[in-house]
Order: sequence, then structure tokens, then C-alpha cells
Amino acid sequence: MKYYIVEKHYIGPNPHDVEHIDFNRFEVTTKLPTHESKGLVLQGWLGTYDNVDLYAHGLYDSLAAAEWAVKEVFLSGAFRRDPDDNLPSDVLAVYRPGRYTPITDDALIQWLEYKIEVSADDDDTELERQADTMIYELQQEGRTAYRAQMIDCLEFLRDYAREERDD
Repeated sequence: MKYYIVEKHYIGPNPHDVEHIDFNRFEVTTKLPTHESKGLVLQGWLGTYDNVDLYAHGLYDSLAAAEWAVKEVFLSGAFRRDPDDNLPSDVLAVYRPGRYTPITDDALIQWLEYKIEVSADDDDTELERQADTMIYELQQEGRTAYRAQMIDCLEFLRDYAREERDD
């Protein structure tokens, strides 16, 4: 099996929105990096799709060699590997030079329980308002969550509060 490094940069509108601010990344993948008119490209620009510039950074014989290249060559040791949650099947690792570390759902729920009181009576509008505030606070601690993830966790806590109330 061969491994490839593909760099992705968001170049679209609103680059400072939460869903875009920590988008840039290097992916170690088994999918051939191709340009729509040039075919296979091992080094260089692959095109722009959905406001994302893609660049190929080589062919590697092992996953370890590709990951070493990301960490030592492209990110100069300043990297973080994303959790393996929800990666496409052809993407084996994602490294971000970004400023925020993603948080898992379980860790986010624990963090939220410590930070705020979610009421059984909170409606969807209130949860959305809380989500925006809590994303900002989470980023102040150097971590990030997508808005949908934050809302899902707040809904989980609201549902839990409703179960406790009804018992």
C-alpha cells in the first residue's frame, strides 16, 4: 500500500468563522492525489474545490514515513494529530497546525457540566445562544468544537435534565 500527503487550505469567505478557523490541515491518505486535467500529481497544486485549495506532498511507502514527513518536514514539529473519529476510510491521519485542539463529545459534555447549568426548560433558541457563548469560551482555553457538536452536547444535557426532572 502507498501513502500520500495532501494539504488542504480553506480560501473561501468568512475565514474567521468557527467552522473555518481551524480548517487547514495535512491528511495522510491512501487515495491517489489527482488534478482533474493533469491526472496523478505527487508534488504540487491539485486544484480548488468548494473553497479549498489542495496540494500534494509526495508518495510514501509506509504510514510511519508519511506521518514523520508531516511532523518533521511540513509542520517542523509544531503539530497536533486529530482524533481518528469520523475520518473518511481513505484518510488515515489528520494533522493540523491550527491554534485550537478539537474536543471529543465526552470531554465536551464534562466541560459543559462544569461551566454552565443546562435546564430542562431550555428551548432550542436558548441552546443555540449558549452554544455560541460556550464555543467562544472553549476557544479561550485553546480548544474548539463545531457549532453542531456543541448544540448536540447541550441537547444531551437538556434531555438528561428532563429525565431527572421526570423521575
